[in-house]
Amino acid sequence: MMKIEKRMLSEWKFAVGETKECLENSHIVQIPHTWNIEGGTEEYWGIGWYQAELEVPEEWLSGCVRLYFHSVYHDAKIYVNGELAGEHKNSGYTPFTVNISEYIKEGKNIITVEADNRFSPDMLPVNRSFDWANDGGIIRPVELWVTGKQYIKELTITAKPVIVTKEERQDRGLGIFGIEAVVGQPEKMENLQLEWQLAKSCDGEKEIVKEGMVQVGTTNISTENMILDDIEYWHFDAPTLYTVKVSLKKDGELLDQKEKVVGFRDFHIQGRRFFLNGEPVRVCGTEWMPGSDPMYGMAETKEQLEKMLRCLKGTNCVFTRSHWQQDDWVFDWCDRHGMMIQEEVPFWGSEPQKAGEQQLRIFKQQIGEMIKAHKHHPSIIAWGVGNELDGQCDETIQYIKDAIAYAHVLDPNRPASYVTNRVYENPAKDGTTDGDFMMINDYIGTWHGDLDQYAEWNKVVKMNPDKPVVPSEFGLCEPAFSGGDARRNEIFLEKMTCYRKYPNIAGTIYFCLNDYRTQMGEEGEGKFCQRVHGSTDLCGNPKPSYYTVSEECAPVILEKEGSQIKITCRNNLPSYTVQGYSLLVLDKENKKEIRIPKLLPGMSWTTILEKGDVTVRIVRPNGEVVVEK
Repeated sequence: MMKIEKRMLSEWKFAVGETKECLENSHIVQIPHTWNIEGGTEEYWGIGWYQAELEVPEEWLSGCVRLYFHSVYHDAKIYVNGELAGEHKNSGYTPFTVNISEYIKEGKNIITVEADNRFSPDMLPVNRSFDWANDGGIIRPVELWVTGKQYIKELTITAKPVIVTKEERQDRGLGIFGIEAVVGQPEKMENLQLEWQLAKSCDGEKEIVKEGMVQVGTTNISTENMILDDIEYWHFDAPTLYTVKVSLKKDGELLDQKEKVVGFRDFHIQGRRFFLNGEPVRVCGTEWMPGSDPMYGMAETKEQLEKMLRCLKGTNCVFTRSHWQQDDWVFDWCDRHGMMIQEEVPFWGSEPQKAGEQQLRIFKQQIGEMIKAHKHHPSIIAWGVGNELDGQCDETIQYIKDAIAYAHVLDPNRPASYVTNRVYENPAKDGTTDGDFMMINDYIGTWHGDLDQYAEWNKVVKMNPDKPVVPSEFGLCEPAFSGGDARRNEIFLEKMTCYRKYPNIAGTIYFCLNDYRTQMGEEGEGKFCQRVHGSTDLCGNPKPSYYTVSEECAPVILEKEGSQIKITCRNNLPSYTVQGYSLLVLDKENKKEIRIPKLLPGMSWTTILEKGDVTVRIVRPNGEVVVEK
């Protein structure tokens, strides 16, 4: 009986050069890895080579052996014992699998990876038309999967709440649940069974909710959707998760096993509003630019990713976006900690002048890979098809329409959008109006010049009265514009004051959390080439504006006068029910927790403390601090 095995391949030899002969002068690196933070190759745009040994026991030869690359930037060729086993092109941030079963032999095997980060007109992003680091290498983990001859190739989970409330948040109730699986290498399908289990929780001890078995007779297997009782729903303030475990067996022998963590969550658009689990919500957040710490570059460890995600959540961010696809682990964290995110295809900027068939073809490749890999994450609430293209150009508008439609075909349960920076030229025509909601990068006062902020937004809203709108970037970029962090702070407050006047602004995303590494940066050289655009530095150390962003994005206003505490639930931006929050009262010796009653937007609650000389904190149900005084 062959035992299934899944493990990381972390240690590799590495060298740069045009051919693999450069590996004769290699050194050992740990994956994830990028050469663009190493001395001598910080600005090397070319080919890097990785090589690892794999010891293969005899029993593996009767099974299926695959390599799962979380991402290789940006083109990759995979060789096994000198033979080309697979390649992945035109997409540097999406995961891919290479089946190496027919290339391996018993004993020692050599795995070689060729990674290429030369700027290219044939990929997305196009040439140098992108505003982040061009870090080449195996920038995310590599996994070895050893399974039976038949294996679970694809897994799709249906996890939907049944919402019966109207204009009110619903936290639990009925759930619709189902499983669809595709079996790989299905030439011998007889006597195969698919066993499944749904359990509450994702880490530690789990409570089994439902389990069952399906006899496999075809390549595509599915359970009928079923109705489950007493399901707790996923919300950014209460991110309840469930684990789905699926096992493929033959005559009782385990061939393969997969686990997916899911949440029962309904996010949809109705008129000009966002709805989350029955409640109309207006949500605020900030965008973080990963890969910016010069110690890691794009090859960030889990510990580094968590550090920056906690920094992001510290701004009271519950709604964000990513200019390019992120690793599965990032979305795992967002699932667990409650952060909604739009994941985007990295089609950015002015190249080509007119988007066409080439860009649509690569878009379809990338959106297919990211939806296949990430569709089970409740934190992902939308897909993005591009950023700051020419949204006034007829050909590009057609690309946007086609891309939005294709995203809907692949995932009819999530909205899709396009992010514009040209809307002020013609708010009725711009390509962002063809998305399910409008996303507008607003740099009036800086990149957009001295337009009238309120006059321009009056036009946008008047011409699109029934669409939700999200200002998806606003901030200050130095040294292009002066004033430093003090001016950045002023801009943030000025913009938020404006946005709060328009009811169909359903959310905001400030740009950005951090100063960020970018190949088109105006400051610094090599791995320090950057744009000074953040409320923290490259490494996440806060500037004064960080605390302003945190306070303004909090769902409550905290007032403290002596021993009297007044808490008001905001009713503009952000605006959502505050439920399960606590007031922590701290002095030198004691800590007291007071439960805050449920507050609808606009409601206030007042309490009198035993004494006034204390620190008070408002915390979310998961313990995260909202505001402190």
